[in-house]
Amino acid sequence: MTSWELVYALQAGMVGMGVVALYSALTTPTLLCVTALLLLYPLYCRQRKRAAGSVSLEDRTVLVTGCDTGFGHELAKALFEQGSHVIATVYRPDGEGAQTLRDVKSNRMTVLPLDVSSDDSVAQCLRQVKEICKNSGLWGLVNNAGHNFVGEVELTTMRQYLMVANINIFGMVRTTRAFLPLLRQARGRIINVTSIKGQLSSPMNAAYNISKFAGETFSEITRQEMKQFGVKVIIVEPGNFGGATGCLNKEGIARIGREFQEMWDEASEEVKEVFSKDRLDNLLSKLDKIAGTGASSLTPVIHTITEALTSGDPDPRCIVDGASGWFDEYCMLVRVKPFLSDRLFEKLLSYFFPYKVE
Repeated sequence: MTSWELVYALQAGMVGMGVVALYSALTTPTLLCVTALLLLYPLYCRQRKRAAGSVSLEDRTVLVTGCDTGFGHELAKALFEQGSHVIATVYRPDGEGAQTLRDVKSNRMTVLPLDVSSDDSVAQCLRQVKEICKNSGLWGLVNNAGHNFVGEVELTTMRQYLMVANINIFGMVRTTRAFLPLLRQARGRIINVTSIKGQLSSPMNAAYNISKFAGETFSEITRQEMKQFGVKVIIVEPGNFGGATGCLNKEGIARIGREFQEMWDEASEEVKEVFSKDRLDNLLSKLDKIAGTGASSLTPVIHTITEALTSGDPDPRCIVDGASGWFDEYCMLVRVKPFLSDRLFEKLLSYFFPYKVE
């Protein structure tokens, strides 16, 4: 027997023993207990939320970053309807999204310019926000602003890695550090919108996933440090909402095309021999189809963020399933990952996200 034959024999033996152990454990009492737990846990969660009650958003100030489009834009309108004073920050003050929010024409909707990648911009925004809520403090900070990015490890330029990190990681850090004194004053909430990809590594997403993994860690540490001040930190992880957010609309695909061109222009001849330009062009043409697999509505994410701002006992982490089909493969993979070995999980991952350079 060769070394690899022994490896395969051991694998078969371990699987067989696992099946036998599972079969032996599935006695009637075990099945009854598991069934009871599955029924009791949702009831426990529901009763806990009822006991904790809810918080009204009327006369409370919530700042949302990235309100030009997508989650931030829809959230700003939803929070306004619930009576909150919304500070909607936008990257493009003269853009269509900013103008739509200004058209509300209410003193409870304030639209401010904010570039989360700029220390000066954050400092200027902070000065204005202090004037708005210096007496009451800031109830909510929703770190939503972000930059979606597609690209392989070797083709993505260092400038692109740093650009994505500066927005998605350090943008969140800048705003959180700046507004924490106002949040402590109100004993408020920080809602950090990361992504399900903050727990899931997949091909073509190195720069983006790195930033989302970092956002998860930053959020957890901030939660631990702010607990003593009564400030709650909640992570919201949207699944496949790429189509509904506008990340993959005509403008978004055009931006990705420019980023692909930058990758190609800076690639070495050695790298170009492996990754052809036609391959990047073909990938760009497929993005429309990828967008079609995402959820068509932003409502589940807006509802989750709103609940995080109003619940008396919000969950520290909220996974929000998207996708246009009957299940979100991103969220499904994250849920099963803890129960699988790394090798087995990567085989499952490759089934949903096959990757090969052709």
